[in-house]
Amino acid sequence: MTSHPQKMKNPITLLLIDDHPLVRRGIRCKVFSNRSAAAFTLIEAMVSIVVGAVMLTALYSSFVFSFGAMKLDREDLRATQILLQRMETLRLTSFAAIQNGTVTEYYDPNGQTNSCGAAYTVTLTTNAPTSADMPVQPVYYMNKMRKITATATWTNGNQMRTRSLQTYATQAGMQSYVYNHK
Repeated sequence: MTSHPQKMKNPITLLLIDDHPLVRRGIRCKVFSNRSAAAFTLIEAMVSIVVGAVMLTALYSSFVFSFGAMKLDREDLRATQILLQRMETLRLTSFAAIQNGTVTEYYDPNGQTNSCGAAYTVTLTTNAPTSADMPVQPVYYMNKMRKITATATWTNGNQMRTRSLQTYATQAGMQSYVYNHK
């Protein structure tokens, strides 16, 4: 037997390989090779690349969406905290000192004090309550009350976000008990 390829009638070619492990041991063997079954075709490779690209794109977009949703939730929670802080401050403010106003607070989630972070604009509006605001009628002390609305606005991406809280303050409110110890 020779080590040259021999041609056969079918597409599978007969090869004798001299450096095959069995040949080196003195055993002569016939190794059949079919080149079309030995590797992936170009179409199979391209389809697998497209499927992989779609999967990676979906994975990337899910990460981007998740991080954006977490950022929005953090900013919404921070706006609620700022509004609650303002409302707690109003509880200890005298009735005559409650007035309309706007203040801007910054919050950086990384905790750095020299960077701006998200800017929250808090607007306090005070109005006399209307009879529609009171569920039980008649309310004879409405002229000694104020309806206070605190609204926080901030920008997330290119979209303006808003969160508001409402409360009522009376002329004989909590501040007289805290400051006068009655």
